[in-house]
Amino acid sequence: MPPGVTVKILPDDTIAALATPPGEGAIAVIRLSGARALEIADRVFRGRRPLASARGFTVHHGKILALTGEEIDECLATVFRAPRSYTGEDVVEVSCHGGLLVSRGVLGALIAAGSREAAPGEFTRRAFLNGKMDLSRAEAVAALIAARTDRARRASLGQLNGRLAGEIGKLREGMKRLCSLLELDLDFAEEGLTVVTPDEIERKMEELRARLDEMSASFTRGRMYRDGISVAITGPPNAGKSSLFNALLRESRAIVTPVAGTTRDYIEESVTLGGVLFSLRDTAGLREADDPVEQAGIARAVESASEADIILIVTDARSGPEEAERTFALIPTDEHHRLIFVANKIDLAAGRAAGLGRIALGKGEYVTVSLSALTGEGVHELTGAMVNATGADGVETDESLPILSERHERILRKGARLIEGAIQSLRDGLTNEFVAIDIREALSALGEITGEVTSEDILNTIFSEFCIGK
Repeated sequence: MPPGVTVKILPDDTIAALATPPGEGAIAVIRLSGARALEIADRVFRGRRPLASARGFTVHHGKILALTGEEIDECLATVFRAPRSYTGEDVVEVSCHGGLLVSRGVLGALIAAGSREAAPGEFTRRAFLNGKMDLSRAEAVAALIAARTDRARRASLGQLNGRLAGEIGKLREGMKRLCSLLELDLDFAEEGLTVVTPDEIERKMEELRARLDEMSASFTRGRMYRDGISVAITGPPNAGKSSLFNALLRESRAIVTPVAGTTRDYIEESVTLGGVLFSLRDTAGLREADDPVEQAGIARAVESASEADIILIVTDARSGPEEAERTFALIPTDEHHRLIFVANKIDLAAGRAAGLGRIALGKGEYVTVSLSALTGEGVHELTGAMVNATGADGVETDESLPILSERHERILRKGARLIEGAIQSLRDGLTNEFVAIDIREALSALGEITGEVTSEDILNTIFSEFCIGK
């Protein structure tokens, strides 16, 4: 589909798309889904028997022909019968030889035979609309495809397996029970009976709010797993920042020389350490400089540090803590920054051994790591400190699996605010009807996560971020 071209999505259309990445490979898979999938496939597929007469979960050898009769390729066609398919519709998947010309030829033949090229995410959208998965699971499909670390993969897979949907279901059931109790208590109040005390109601709402807060707060980890952690490697010239950058990457990416000021601009690369994706920036040395180019590099180094999640302040182990203190004073930091001080070149510092320590500067106390970027001694301890600084070194459980989507985090925060409003209404002595209003709104809001409450605009936004063919 050409960039910028929009397709009117009609649920009754039969859609087709390349389901494997474009390019050369052993095979390419073209997926066809819809009420006429078998009929359309039979217009171009020639095998021992028509696909329309085949059972589901069967594979058939044959050829794909253009409508003109020209042979395009030899292939295998796999048949999935509704509702036992990914989309819940009749599906045919054609496995042909990999390559741009072959895959485009097969797709073109299917479109010429009566199908329409699928919009981004349209197969998964149909799976959601046909009740094959809830909306949170559908979003997990895209997250799983985009996962760049093992932690992101595990978190996405947990969501795809229904852990988030299950937790949202528990919260919504709790809210429904609360509303029922409030209504029941209101009915029996006319007879002078108390079904549930205000203290019991408040306790239950506090539990709900605490769980909503806990889940929304987990997005910090989820974002880290999804997008990675930015790390600025800063310090004075010739402290070995570029050598450390290369050591963490395990390759010679940055130029290393004994000349101070070699790094004029930052270099950025990504690496996975301890299951966490880090985006490393090797920055210019911090010092007073007359050269306008070096001054610009230093300004960028300070800016990079201010934007980073973790700042590594690298100094020469022979210079002592005074150098670390001077560098610390040059970098603007706030509470969101996590600082690690690195004493490099212990191979040149007599009596200095690799390991972890602490340093007190300003109003804080920070981790220090002594190492040699040249020999690699102590680098493992630094990677451990970096992973520990992210809070990602704990064991994941079902309940601790993080929220990956900003949309989910926003809804969970909204739900927590609404429950807090219900708690305040109860404390203000308002009647049960007013208390229940906010609970019902929270119930409706959480339904947006799983798709029980949704809109066409939300669906369009979510599925537009998918790749075509999924």
